[in-house]
Amino acid sequence: MLESLEVLNGELSPKFDSLNNTYTVFISNDINKLELEYHLSENALINIYGNDNLVVGENNVYIEIMNEKEETTTYNLLVTKEEAVVTSTYVDNFTPIESPKELPNYVAPLISIICFILILITYIIIFPHKKHKK
Repeated sequence: MLESLEVLNGELSPKFDSLNNTYTVFISNDINKLELEYHLSENALINIYGNDNLVVGENNVYIEIMNEKEETTTYNLLVTKEEAVVTSTYVDNFTPIESPKELPNYVAPLISIICFILILITYIIIFPHKKHKK
C-alpha cells in the first residue's frame, strides 16, 4: 500500500490520501520528469508508468502498487505541463532619420498644377469633342 506521496518538483492536488486514486499535478515547462518521494507498506512493490518525457499540456502518470497478496492499486496523476514563455529582448539600435521640417514653397503649386492637368486629360478622354456637320 502507498502510505505517502509527494511531488518534489510540482504541485500535487489534493493532498495525498491512500484512498483517493486520482490527483492533478501542475509543473513548469522545464520539467520533463516528476521527482516523486513516497513510502510503501512492507512487502509492497511499485511501478511508475508515463513519467518520462512529459510534454506540454496534459500527461498521465500511473503509479501501480502491488501488495504481498499480488493485489494492485493504481494511482493516476494527471500532470499538466505549462507552455514555454517566449521572451524577447528589444534593443533600440536605430538611428533617427532626419527629415525636412517644411516642404519648399514651390511644391504645393506644382502638385496643384499636375492634378489639374491630370483631371483635364481625363475629362478630354472621357468626353471627346464631337464635330458638328452643317
